[in-house]
Amino acid sequence: MIFLTKLSTLISRLCQFIGGISLVIIVLVTILDVGARYIFKLTGGDMGFTVKGSVEIVSYFMLFALLAAFAAYVERSQIIVDVFTQKMPKAIKGYMMGIFMMGFFFIGLVFTWGLYESALDAIEFGKVTQDLRLSMMPIYLISAALSLLLAIRSLIESINIFRTGEFFDAEEAGA
Repeated sequence: MIFLTKLSTLISRLCQFIGGISLVIIVLVTILDVGARYIFKLTGGDMGFTVKGSVEIVSYFMLFALLAAFAAYVERSQIIVDVFTQKMPKAIKGYMMGIFMMGFFFIGLVFTWGLYESALDAIEFGKVTQDLRLSMMPIYLISAALSLLLAIRSLIESINIFRTGEFFDAEEAGA
């Protein structure tokens, strides 16, 4: 069990890193694009530098950031309505949370399979992005890998909840 907990923590930190890098890239591309447009406006069109595909870059890195964040914080992702759960025993809440984590495990597997098939289709049919004309295959594969990490973490957290009965409780944490 200690190995699974360490593996879950390692995956969480890896996903936090990927999400953080993605957000930094989003911010830098946006700043560069806005700055270049401002310089273009100030110079009356003499300096025509623009960031090609900035919308694509931002949208695909936002996808990576969201998938990574979901995998990194899956154990904290449940919104529990106090009206339904405040009178429930902690054991029942834990059992429900374990079932939710198993649901996320299956959702992660479905996402992984679908994105993997999309990557294969991108190779077979030559799918490319609209502006930059980059192959969609690596985008789909990275998304599939992040979805697989979500599935793995969800399964580990579910096993942990069912074995120990301990889970992140937003009510107790004051979140």
